[in-house]
Amino acid sequence: MTHPGPAAPPVSTKSTLRRLIGRHPMVSFFVLACAISWSFVPFLGFPLGVGPFISALIVLSSTEGLAGIKNLFRRIIQWRVSWKWYALALGLPVAAAIGAAVVTVALGAPAPSAAQLATWTEIVPTFLFLVLVPLMGPWEEPGFRGFALPGLMRDRTPLFAGLVVGVMHVLWHAPLFFMGEIPGADAVYIMAAAVIFAWIVVGSGGSLLLAMLMHASSNAVSGEYISAMFTGADGSTLGWIRAGIWSVFAVAAVLALGPSLRGRRSDTAVAAAPETAMPRL
Repeated sequence: MTHPGPAAPPVSTKSTLRRLIGRHPMVSFFVLACAISWSFVPFLGFPLGVGPFISALIVLSSTEGLAGIKNLFRRIIQWRVSWKWYALALGLPVAAAIGAAVVTVALGAPAPSAAQLATWTEIVPTFLFLVLVPLMGPWEEPGFRGFALPGLMRDRTPLFAGLVVGVMHVLWHAPLFFMGEIPGADAVYIMAAAVIFAWIVVGSGGSLLLAMLMHASSNAVSGEYISAMFTGADGSTLGWIRAGIWSVFAVAAVLALGPSLRGRRSDTAVAAAPETAMPRL
């Protein structure tokens, strides 16, 4: 008579989930980012900005552990980079927003009133709120540009990886598109800006602070200040012109940088390399 062997230990749900995340980290990140962020839409009226960041922390805890999490936080406060990167991160969104407004008015939209222009004093407080309060757009960046971009760059070029992150970013904004909170032209803007984000993050040696500052600059100047001055068809025109300006920025970056954007560079380089000289990535 044979005796049955010892029963197999039960499979832990937690360990199974960890293995699943480990096999599909990028898919896990995106699914979690959408699930976490979209679940707050009924309460906030918009996806939770910090959702992608939380998603990145969950995936990193399963794939790289504490070391990966510490590295992500280190890059969020990585401020020692050349002033030229700060000028790009803060200046490009301002240039795009003002340029879009000027062209929209030139095409026949009413010029903003003196009262509307006078609200420029709100830009700095809005900018600081966006950066310091982990609810809005800038806090998407540790997830998309902090986790997804270097992960995709392990075997892809910065340009290709940046564009893939751009697609993910557009899809993450789906609730806002469906609710009419942001125009369809923003899909083009997000894709074009993704190229610039990739250039600035990789070129600065992986600084996520710059990505967050650029996102906050765009939201504060373009989203909250300039966009409020144009409504209806004029608002739609403004959105498409802004998307066109960012597309010009992206094409110019690709043409100017050439192999720097199309050459492969590992995620280790993104996370740890010193900033490269302008204008190379």
